[in-house]
Amino acid sequence: MKTENPPTQNTESTTQHKSKDELNQETAVEFSLGIALGVITIILAAATAYFGLIRF
Repeated sequence: MKTENPPTQNTESTTQHKSKDELNQETAVEFSLGIALGVITIILAAATAYFGLIRF
């Protein structure tokens, strides 16, 4: 006699996947934020050096 096979779960539907477009959007936002913070840091360093608050 053959027993019933246990039901198999579809792991694709149980895990949450983000679409490629969503991942690209997040990457673009992180890249833009990183560039903006880098530019602001450089401007602040240049301004403080110009006014003599720090020396390089």
